[in-house]
Amino acid sequence: MAGVSPAWKVCGLVLLAACCARAEKPERPRGHEQVSGWTTNVLQSLEYGVLLEVEGFAASTGGESESDLLLATAAFDLEASLAEWLSGHVGLLWEQYSRETDNLDEAYVAVGSAESTAFYFVGGRFYQPVGNFETAFVSDPLTLELAEMNKTGAMVGYGNGWVDLNAGTFNGSVKKGVPPGEDGDSTLSDFHAGITFFPHETVKFGAYWLSDLMESWTFEKVGEELANLPGYDKDSAAGAFANFYLGRCTFNAEYVSALEGYDIAGGRYVPAAFNLEGSVKLGERVVFGLKYEASNDLYATFDGAVLAFGDKFPGEAAGAVVSYAFHENATVAVEYLHAEKLDDGARGDLATVQLALAF
Repeated sequence: MAGVSPAWKVCGLVLLAACCARAEKPERPRGHEQVSGWTTNVLQSLEYGVLLEVEGFAASTGGESESDLLLATAAFDLEASLAEWLSGHVGLLWEQYSRETDNLDEAYVAVGSAESTAFYFVGGRFYQPVGNFETAFVSDPLTLELAEMNKTGAMVGYGNGWVDLNAGTFNGSVKKGVPPGEDGDSTLSDFHAGITFFPHETVKFGAYWLSDLMESWTFEKVGEELANLPGYDKDSAAGAFANFYLGRCTFNAEYVSALEGYDIAGGRYVPAAFNLEGSVKLGERVVFGLKYEASNDLYATFDGAVLAFGDKFPGEAAGAVVSYAFHENATVAVEYLHAEKLDDGARGDLATVQLALAF
């Protein structure tokens, strides 16, 4: 995720592909004809998308000013259905200053979840459903900064029109007593589970659980360092969310936290975050939103000293956003955020303009 700093990450998400089909030639051997027909059907099933986000920002934090222009997101996504119950998905993601080297965002196989069966299986690299993170803002909510995950793993689930249940496992990178960069226990020792309800088209709510919060995208490198400190032990996390879609108005609420916290070198470390957000659609093209969010012990990097961290996310933040869809595939948005309780109790202000193109 690109942005002013990890404390002001701005994100975007994802999708591309290409479709092509070739004409059949006459007088083929029978076996070749069967394979070609199957290939053509797969090509015709391809779904693709592109997302491009260009951002400009100006920030003032602790008396220091900063501004820049970013190609915040270039995302490409391709999905092919080999059958109603079998599909493959590949997603590529490039973000300036963040994901400029490892651009493979997702690559997984999905089995099931069709009219014939409500059960499903997903295997590969994908975003584990630990969190909802729905937002109308340019910047990511603090709940996403805390809990978003993207691991290679396996997940099973059951979904119908009113409920979705899932559980999965992966081999985490944070191992107690294992220095960063070294291989540790190669067992599948990390797990996640979640449930989402859809009681009505205007309501969605759910809850989720993760065996170790240090496996999230933000904390992974932090966790590899912390796992070598005296007193470290993994701690699970849990969260809940609710989304309400009331005509032109949308309301989102989410909270996620470590369950017991981490006792490290005599200190107590309990990461947590919540996000409250409301937005309204004005006319057919304009959306206006407000939000208030807060976090506890939410840091992006670890500087090597015991319980000394840098790049602190806001302890409290409030902001507003206005977006205008000037084309069915293009939107411009202007966002303002004010933050409190940064490093050393500093305050911060951030104004961002984003031009997004999705097709």
